[in-house]
Amino acid sequence: MSTLGNEEPIMNILLVEDNIADIFIMQEAIDELNTGHHLEIANNGETALEKIKNTGQINRGNLFNLIILDINIPRPDGRLILKFLKEDLKYRDIPVVILTTSNDWNDIKYAYENQANTFVTKPTEIEDFFKYIKSIVSYWEKLASSV
Repeated sequence: MSTLGNEEPIMNILLVEDNIADIFIMQEAIDELNTGHHLEIANNGETALEKIKNTGQINRGNLFNLIILDINIPRPDGRLILKFLKEDLKYRDIPVVILTTSNDWNDIKYAYENQANTFVTKPTEIEDFFKYIKSIVSYWEKLASSV
């Protein structure tokens, strides 16, 4: 968790990822921003859905401000998580960034047809991956703070 002292987190972020190395890189990148974000991690679709449905109770009624979603997660996959989020009025306004190893046109098309906010193929270089995460979170942080 990346919160500063007793302050409220700037953003509640859900990371849906099953690759431990990628989770570590993303945690480090978000921590390095030093902005006090609260990071929840789900390593499969079932856990992600549970966290999404319970987030209002956990975070004093605040939903996640950003969901970073790998479409290639197990039980159910990220495609179904995205579809659930965007079909439910309670969750449809939560920004969803698809961050995956896939660069398959069908995955990209599916993501945008189901209202993903962006689709990013994970870079293979660790330094680039680290920079991507920081950029993604910083961008959505700026948008959240301007609302």
